[in-house]
Amino acid sequence: MKRKPQGPKTKIKTTRRSPAKGSSRSVKAAKPGRPGNQIEKVLSLIGANPGIRSSEINRLLNLEQSDGLRATLIRRGLIRKEKDGSAVRYYVV
Repeated sequence: MKRKPQGPKTKIKTTRRSPAKGSSRSVKAAKPGRPGNQIEKVLSLIGANPGIRSSEINRLLNLEQSDGLRATLIRRGLIRKEKDGSAVRYYVV
């Protein structure tokens, strides 16, 4: 038995729109579950625990990873990282 096609009887072509140039929202800002105060939390955690490792930061803040947050703080010159044997430790500048 043949199935009847579902949907509108007339075919309408839809096109995808690309985001406008100069859009102020980035992909990271649009992701849910990433409040803007995460950077402040990481910074205060490193300040309270100098020499903290990335795994400890992730565990204390219940994050899977904090690479982007730490990279942002390093680029801004707010924290520094030091290699300690095989471990990498983070300190407030």
